[in-house]
Amino acid sequence: MDFGLFTLEVPYKWQQVKQNGIDSYIGAIAVGNTDTLYFDLGLYSNSLTEHNIEVITRQMMEESATDSSDYIIVKDMPILDLDLDADLYRKQNVSWDTIDNRRAKIVFPRISGRGMTGVYIGSLWGNSSKVRFNLHGSNLKAQTEQDLLKAIKTLRFHKRKMDNEED
Repeated sequence: MDFGLFTLEVPYKWQQVKQNGIDSYIGAIAVGNTDTLYFDLGLYSNSLTEHNIEVITRQMMEESATDSSDYIIVKDMPILDLDLDADLYRKQNVSWDTIDNRRAKIVFPRISGRGMTGVYIGSLWGNSSKVRFNLHGSNLKAQTEQDLLKAIKTLRFHKRKMDNEED
């Protein structure tokens, strides 16, 4: 697939979906009837960082009477190691690789089908560049996850001046 500023080798059934962005170049890729991938190339592209996980006990939840949907609730936490305990409950793994001579953060679910799969590149055109890129999908079918991780390795970028890019 050729998106102008980048190319990507994907299974032949994947289809480009044009979208209009305000401050960046965005688009989507339809994968069958159920999965959709999204990309964002610009100054404000999401880094695909999973939000911090908050682990609380059932007693803490009952005492504060808060909405429990933002927390992992456990029976007991006699010894609390926030970094370790929160890491146990994350949905995605993170790895780092080099793609098209750029440092790339790759995220993928710990449990297939539950979480985000994608890539984030923090600087497309050199160390001082503010132009970032991400391509990702959420809760993808297992085959789509595998195909996306394989396709990510084929990303190639082609620099052209973007309308909102500073010199």
